[in-house]
Amino acid sequence: MSDFWMKKMNTYFMRIDFDGDGKITRNDFESMANRFAESGKLPEEKSKDLFETLTAIWDKFLMNVAGGGGITKEMFIETMKKAVRDPNLKSAVEGPLPLFFHAVDSNSDGFISEEEYGEFFKILGMDPNLAPASFKAIDTNNDGLLSEDEFRVSGTDFFLSEDQNCPTKYFWGPLV
Repeated sequence: MSDFWMKKMNTYFMRIDFDGDGKITRNDFESMANRFAESGKLPEEKSKDLFETLTAIWDKFLMNVAGGGGITKEMFIETMKKAVRDPNLKSAVEGPLPLFFHAVDSNSDGFISEEEYGEFFKILGMDPNLAPASFKAIDTNNDGLLSEDEFRVSGTDFFLSEDQNCPTKYFWGPLV
């Protein structure tokens, strides 16, 4: 895999390692759900659903990789290398994206607005002022809203594409 792809995986890992301990655990997903709830943008019932949705990402897609512990960056990157090379594992890359979509779609209208995407960045610990450029890059039909399909395709491209000019490289914000 290219240095560019490795940089994208490093960026993703850093975005979801909420406690900054160098490994991804279920606690990171619980913390993400709690930040959404604490933002005040979600009613209590939606907060509960979000908690279940985000922890399901861990439970369904990452827990087995961790073997009961946390996933280090090296372990995560090696797992992703295998996943993107195996056409049968593409679903493992795509699988969590609808769950993230529904987490970000805080008003449950079936679309993510630029404001909701900004809130998502804020919850991930990023400057929400960075969200508009990322949002515009992945709003492929330029209608000012992200459909679940746009979100899923852009998210999948983030993990699979080696094209440095592909706008989906901004899906999780600026690369680090």
